[in-house]
Amino acid sequence: MTAHSHSHHEIVKLTIQLTEDERTFIKLQATNKRMTISEFIMSFVRPNISQDKEPNVETKKAIKDIQENKNLERYKTIDDFWAAMGIDPNA
Repeated sequence: MTAHSHSHHEIVKLTIQLTEDERTFIKLQATNKRMTISEFIMSFVRPNISQDKEPNVETKKAIKDIQENKNLERYKTIDDFWAAMGIDPNA
């Protein structure tokens, strides 16, 4: 497994559900700021997205372990994996 660094960001579409009044309000607010609705909403979201480009020490070690196929936990089934993670996939 090889880790790849991407210098570009793929744009994806996100759908949110809101009332017509909420959409109108957001559109008006965005227009007042000379922004698209997407730009307006992302202006609130982006400050909360980590800008760290460099993986932290723990992540670097995990990547190295995967590349060297060491210190890995293996599970026979996906159910065994979920149980080890303490997650109920049917919740």
